[in-house]
Amino acid sequence: MLRKSLLCAASLLFASGCGDDAGPSEDTFRDGLPTKEMTQVKAPKENGQGLTSSGPSAMAGQGQKSEYYQATVDATVTVNGGTLWVLNLIEQIAKYPPTTLEENKAVWGPHTDALSPTTWRLTVTKSGDASFSWVLDGKAKADADSAFKAVLSGSQTVTVDANGERQRGFGSGELHIDWDVAHSLPNADPKHVGTAEIRYSRLNATAETTVEADFRQVRDEKNPEKRTDADYRFKATATGGELEYAFRQDVDSPVDGTLEKVGIKSRWTLMGAGRADVKVSGGSLGFEVLYSECWDPNFLSTYLELNLEPNPRYGEEQTSCGGFTTAVYSSL
Repeated sequence: MLRKSLLCAASLLFASGCGDDAGPSEDTFRDGLPTKEMTQVKAPKENGQGLTSSGPSAMAGQGQKSEYYQATVDATVTVNGGTLWVLNLIEQIAKYPPTTLEENKAVWGPHTDALSPTTWRLTVTKSGDASFSWVLDGKAKADADSAFKAVLSGSQTVTVDANGERQRGFGSGELHIDWDVAHSLPNADPKHVGTAEIRYSRLNATAETTVEADFRQVRDEKNPEKRTDADYRFKATATGGELEYAFRQDVDSPVDGTLEKVGIKSRWTLMGAGRADVKVSGGSLGFEVLYSECWDPNFLSTYLELNLEPNPRYGEEQTSCGGFTTAVYSSL
């Protein structure tokens, strides 16, 4: 803070401003918006490149591509897909100068792309040196401004360095997505329904990164006519990552409409080797189904155990699972 004060004092000799003390800056309010890096859930990687979902896996078997490695990748795609359009939209709007700039508030819009039927308005409010809240409203282009509805909202505390400078792209916060409200806007995506609460923390480039996502009454991919809930918890560390998620689905046979709880926890190293432990309970099962699978750095299955008869199993837990020699089930 002393260094910043000295620089500010020196700048006044040349009649120039310094940071927030000289009045509001549009970049100040951009600091309060989340970035893709802050909310991204990263899957185990192959050759240093991020992977994308390739659909349901049916490749389980020793020495074949791990089914639950693929399920882990698919889960990260689900979470990232829910936030990507949000952050892309905010980024596109905020790259322009704000329409209104006040001491503690900046407003972008109302703005309508030339060929878009939807008008957007982004408002960012500053409540402290590093504390912000924001809301994105939308309406049909032809409607009056009174028709604006909040589709996205959130808050964020930005990391401040030793000199008192905010570090854009680092901090912690949360965002709320309301796809049901978005459905009242033109050209809404029919696949997205329900709501999502995303909480994230990325304090600096080396700190542990966490993302928590709670999806409520979203579209059930296996039964599109129904809605379901799902929770995700992601953590990235210096040695690898872990992702646990839970949802309810009718997974037993025969299908009887009763929902079982499925909890999955995956852990992996920086090289990509990992393990997934699955627990299925409740519904009409009457017992717990436990399933574990490990994979190597090439994502090939090395170990499998299932507590059902006949009991399929291969590999040795102590030698085939790297450092993940004990099952750890989701606590969600």
